[in-house]
Amino acid sequence: MEGCAVCGAEEFIPYVCRYCGRVHCVLHRLPENHQCPNIQQARAPKPIIRVEQRSSGANLRLIRAPKLSSLSSRELYALTAALLVLGLSFSMRYMFGGLRPLEISEIFLLTLVVIGTGFLGHELAHKVSAQRYGCWAEFKLWTVGAIMALLFAAISQGNFIFAAPGAVYIASRSSYFGEGIDRKANGIISLVGPLVNIGGAAIFGLALVVSTALGVGDVVVGHSFYFLQVGLRINLLLGAFNMIPFFILDGQRVFTWDRRVWAAVAIPLWIAAVAVSLPPTL
Repeated sequence: MEGCAVCGAEEFIPYVCRYCGRVHCVLHRLPENHQCPNIQQARAPKPIIRVEQRSSGANLRLIRAPKLSSLSSRELYALTAALLVLGLSFSMRYMFGGLRPLEISEIFLLTLVVIGTGFLGHELAHKVSAQRYGCWAEFKLWTVGAIMALLFAAISQGNFIFAAPGAVYIASRSSYFGEGIDRKANGIISLVGPLVNIGGAAIFGLALVVSTALGVGDVVVGHSFYFLQVGLRINLLLGAFNMIPFFILDGQRVFTWDRRVWAAVAIPLWIAAVAVSLPPTL
């Protein structure tokens, strides 16, 4: 494992600077933090600073970028690889079930839709909102985590999934992981991920209700109706887990920002997640 070119620290997900090509840790990943020789090529967002007056007289500084940066080819590769790894991992149990290739292909495509709204929708929501506050944000593939996901899924025949192929890394222009912006900005950036999961669950739930009302559930072709239930459950569970106010989870930063907002989102989300996890009663 190659160490940081500045301090020598080793990272599970090292950052390779796109401008100088050297490996750096999370603290020295930004061009200005490792004195990149090609820093002039870096297209850092030019922040717009707004100052809002609170009733208490204190100033709240919000830093926003006027334009969202696009996805780089490296990031598109990381997102595509993570999506394929998760799709294969969550489809693995059906591959050992003696299904026909056409059925396996259908299940794999449906799994990509479910995982795309759940995992990648959650991560990209963090990226977009962080960029709106002038932060650098990029989804990075964790190669070790991706390999572990496939290995655990294959060994357990799909009964155990280690779903950690990557994550969005966020850094303000002055520090790492958002310390350079205020609590409200950190809270909002963290909150949008679970909110996307709630939105995804609502879409799957509405489709499920309509399908049931029309009687489609009894005559549905293939596995589509079942995957509406899976999409509802995965989005609710993912959102509920991330709203736990602990350590690096989203809920911790939302709770630190505003406990009322945290409670208004977390408590109903936990109730819904428990409800969809309980076995149906006759």
